[in-house]
Amino acid sequence: MSRFRATADGIAVTLMGPEIAILARLGGLLGSAGLDEGDPATSRLRPDIYPADGQASRDFNRLADKERVEARSADREAFSRGLDDASTGSIVLGPDDAAVWARVIGEARIVLAARKGLFDAGLPEEKVDDPEVAFVMFLGVVQEELVSQMLLTMEEPK
Repeated sequence: MSRFRATADGIAVTLMGPEIAILARLGGLLGSAGLDEGDPATSRLRPDIYPADGQASRDFNRLADKERVEARSADREAFSRGLDDASTGSIVLGPDDAAVWARVIGEARIVLAARKGLFDAGLPEEKVDDPEVAFVMFLGVVQEELVSQMLLTMEEPK
């Protein structure tokens, strides 16, 4: 059974209890991500916008951080509300909510992949014994399913 299905009204979401429980962990994971300079996820969540000009990058981050934090917080709250709604049955996400889900899942993949060193090493091709790496892979599947259904709901160019 597919977790996501494009409909005339948006993206229908049907999640099983264990999937909801796993996805509900994203709020806690993302809550502390990028706050500590020692966190490998920090450089992925706050990329060096001007690599040749360190001062310009610091200025950009100083000016953009508040808005970035607020936007990510709003996304996480909307995602959490959607998961709560999904726990009572199937829900339908409109385009904005579907984009929120894709962003939150993508951000979680970035955080976990950075912390596990997967940006350098890549995903393993053999059996995965590390639950965090398996979680990255699971989130990839969920995100791919969601985005593929989002693409089906887009209008054809005129």
